[in-house]
Amino acid sequence: MSYACLDCCKSFKRSLDKPIREPESMVCPNCGKQAYNFGRHFKPPKKTDVKQWEKIRFLFEHGFRFQKVRPTKNSFESVPYPETLQEAKEFVVKYKEFAWPST
Repeated sequence: MSYACLDCCKSFKRSLDKPIREPESMVCPNCGKQAYNFGRHFKPPKKTDVKQWEKIRFLFEHGFRFQKVRPTKNSFESVPYPETLQEAKEFVVKYKEFAWPST
């Protein structure tokens, strides 16, 4: 699974012994803050790509952790994640029913 720290903009992979039902967090090995499980489909941007990390933070805050979004019932077709922050703002409104519940 891909984990990402939204504070230091680092990502790393960890194996999980058992399947999980919802994303978990762990301590970031780089800065010691929280790193979040973004699943196996997450492809992190470069640490220096500030705009992409801003978009990722926005999606995360709205319950999207790069899980598959499949709006058509019984379909394997998934919606691509947005490329820009502006597209992300539209995405979270359009697909809010697929967001992880906030804790």
